[in-house]
Amino acid sequence: MKEKISKCEGNCSNCTMCSINQGKNRIIGIKTVLIILLGVLLLSALLMPVKSHMQGASEPHEFELKPIILIDNGNEIEITLDNIKDYHGDLCPGVVTVFRQTQIGIKQLWGGDIPERDDIKIVSHFKNAEAPVIKGKSMKGRYDTFVYILNNTDNLEIRDCEGGVDCFKTTIIRKSTNEEFNITLKDNVSPDGFFELMKKVKITKNARDDEKEEFKTKWEEFRDNVLTKTNHDLFEYEIKKKKPETFSVTNAIFGGIIVIILILILLVIVKKFKSI
Repeated sequence: MKEKISKCEGNCSNCTMCSINQGKNRIIGIKTVLIILLGVLLLSALLMPVKSHMQGASEPHEFELKPIILIDNGNEIEITLDNIKDYHGDLCPGVVTVFRQTQIGIKQLWGGDIPERDDIKIVSHFKNAEAPVIKGKSMKGRYDTFVYILNNTDNLEIRDCEGGVDCFKTTIIRKSTNEEFNITLKDNVSPDGFFELMKKVKITKNARDDEKEEFKTKWEEFRDNVLTKTNHDLFEYEIKKKKPETFSVTNAIFGGIIVIILILILLVIVKKFKSI
C-alpha cells in the first residue's frame, strides 16, 4: 500500500493520499463535462424554433381585430386572435375566419350585451362530420378556435360538408333565446385552386415540390384576405329569429272560456240597461 511521503506536496503519484485525490479530480472533471453537455443540449432545445403549420410562410399584413369579450363564471374575459394563435400554433386562414365569424355572430345576436360563455352554441362543418382533433389534421385551425372560444366541446356541434368553402359555414346560436345566426365564407375569398392543393399537400400528401410552393403562396393570400378585408367582402349571413310560440290546446280552451265569460257579462249588463 502506498503511504504519504514525508516531503510530498500533495501532487505526487507515489503515495496513497495523492492517488485518491487524483482519482477524485478525474471523477469531478468527468461530471463537469457531462453537466456542461447536458446544459448545452437543454439550451439548444429551448432555442430551437417551433415548426409552424406552414413553414416558410411570410408575416401577415398589418391588421386590427378587436377581441371577443365574454362573461365566464361571473368574470369578464377577453379572447384575442393572438390567444388562439398561441393555442393552435399559427395564424392560419381557418383560425382567422371563424374568429371573425364568431365576432359577427355575437354582435348580431347579443347586440351591445356581453354574452355568457355558456350561452353560446356553435355548429361547424367538417368533412364526414369528423372533428379534426389530431395535430396537423386539415381544417384543425377552425376546430381549435371554436374549442378555445367555448372552452368546451359540449356546445360545439359538428355536421357534414361537401368540402372547400362549404365547410366554412358556421351557425352561432344564442341558447337562451334559441336565435340563430348563419354565416358562410364567400367563394371568391380563397384563391383559385387552394382547396385542391390543400388536399394534395395535407391529406393525400402526394404534392410535388412546385405544388407545395404554390400552396404556400395561396395559403398566405387566403390568410391575408381574411385578416384585412371587410366583413361585407368576406361573408354572407342571415339571422333566424325565434319563432313565435304556437298556442297549445290548453291555451285555446282557456282563451275560449275567457271569451264566453266576457260575452255573458256583456249580456247581463245589456239586460240590466234594458230593464231600467
